[in-house]
Amino acid sequence: MKTILEEVRAGADGILVVGNHPQIVQAILDFDYLAGKKSPSVVGIISGTRKAQKFFYGTGEVLVPCFKNVRAVPETLRPRVKWMLNAQSGRRTFESTVAFFETFPDALGGHLFAENVPEIHATELIRLFGKKYIIAGPSGVGILVSGALKLGAIGGTDASQIRVSKLATRGSVAVVSTSGGMTNELIRAVSGAGKRVSFSISIGGDRFPVTGLSDVLRLAESDEDTEAVVYFGELGGSDEYEIVEMLEKKELTKPIVCYIAGVIDEAFDEHMQFGHAKALVATKDQSARAKRSALKSAGAIAPETFPGFLAALMELPLPDIRDTVVDMDPLESRKASILSTREIVDLDSVPVFVQAGALVKQKENAFAGAVMHALLGREVSSETVACVENIFELLIDHGGQVSGAVNTMISARAGKDMVSSLASGLLTIGPRFGGAVNEAARAWLEGSESAIPASEYVEKKTRAGALLSGIGHRKYRVGIPDPRVAALSEFASLLEKHPYYDFAREVEKVTTGKNGNLILNVDGVMAALLLDLLAEKEGILKAELHELVDAEFFNALFIIPRSVGFIAHFLEQKRNDEGLFRLPDELLFEKKSEKKKGK
Repeated sequence: MKTILEEVRAGADGILVVGNHPQIVQAILDFDYLAGKKSPSVVGIISGTRKAQKFFYGTGEVLVPCFKNVRAVPETLRPRVKWMLNAQSGRRTFESTVAFFETFPDALGGHLFAENVPEIHATELIRLFGKKYIIAGPSGVGILVSGALKLGAIGGTDASQIRVSKLATRGSVAVVSTSGGMTNELIRAVSGAGKRVSFSISIGGDRFPVTGLSDVLRLAESDEDTEAVVYFGELGGSDEYEIVEMLEKKELTKPIVCYIAGVIDEAFDEHMQFGHAKALVATKDQSARAKRSALKSAGAIAPETFPGFLAALMELPLPDIRDTVVDMDPLESRKASILSTREIVDLDSVPVFVQAGALVKQKENAFAGAVMHALLGREVSSETVACVENIFELLIDHGGQVSGAVNTMISARAGKDMVSSLASGLLTIGPRFGGAVNEAARAWLEGSESAIPASEYVEKKTRAGALLSGIGHRKYRVGIPDPRVAALSEFASLLEKHPYYDFAREVEKVTTGKNGNLILNVDGVMAALLLDLLAEKEGILKAELHELVDAEFFNALFIIPRSVGFIAHFLEQKRNDEGLFRLPDELLFEKKSEKKKGK
């Protein structure tokens, strides 16, 4: 039967976080990434205010699901949950811990982060779970198994601390202490001595830790990776006498290096209360000096000074070390996205709709045919229907950064309903976003009817200070074409003549001569091709085309598919439910401090 440490090293690392502590969760994810894990160990977070929280995994972002309580964790995730990280307050720790182990009886253990857990609660947790699970705390920094598990703030709370302490590398020295702060100091000291940590447990500084020192030492004794133990203790309590007893009974045979702090207590007339609940001398044998003497007599290495303690670490056997090297610069310069979203349509895999002058028969296009019949009040050709169908497919989404998607997502994050959120997104459609399709159609009609060269038309519009709708893109440029434009342009091959499309391309030649970003964009190519299709395939006269432009018919072919994309972004935000959106202060143009300086 595998020991707990063997199970963890074999992959039993799934953590359910109870409560909210983003800094610790991010540190766990950084540990996982530096350890080379394929996926984060944090399975979910018990937080009733949202459905997901955003973190980094390496340089990419991940959304960790949130649940109202432990019983709400879905069945699909439950088999992976092996550990609890309880970050709730001291008064709530008992109830949530009991709920966790009742829901996940096959878990391996957990960590109680809070200080000041009522002692009646702590003793009851010992009675219920002390013999079955490994539970660090209350009042500690958690459990670490190098390269396999980081449960809590143990080892540090940022990626650089984890890297410096070499926690991604399996080691041979177990680190144990009641003190959370000193646990982290010892981990750093072990790596500084050229060794690596096999595992570490911060027992907890309260009077009644759930898992006692003897249990941790037995774990170290049975662990094949562990060759030595490093321990930090202090005055008060009787933990060190457990070490003495185990050494004398040969239950602990591996070398143990101990430092016991608190000799300064002898300088005062009365005993002093140190930081932890039990760090107070109640009897003579609880003094730091008495404990050191007892440990030495039992065979432990117990130096009188901390420099001597560090020197003793240097004398421990030096294992064969192969540290993983990771470039930390990308981790240290990462910045979170403002809104969590995905691209609804993959623009890198735009399909081909027209081949060798013929339609590719991929679908019946029934919806597009019904839409065109509704908008025009007549049946239309298969070529026009196919073009509209593919416009719909390509324009469902263009990423979450565009203004309409942003407005939709912010409204969803504010708790608004679907119709309100959709309306918020649709209201951004205008001459600078989406609404340019209609104005591009007006431009191609006007330009082709003017019978002047494209260069003169562009010059005329420029002198008048007017924008050329259908021209220009923020992302694409000459040499980096918009794949949607390339796909739709193939429909020109189905026409005998395409004067509007030709004029738009002539304008593009002029504008790209001025700036490589001034290409024919998807609004422009849609407008041009639809004008040509309506004229040639549907027999619509120029006067009727002008009427359609005046009625904003061409914008409808953007609004219809993009409404689907906005709804998709709305539903995604509702699934994630990251809470009310607030623009980060550092993105504001005018800082408050700058305002004060101005005064």
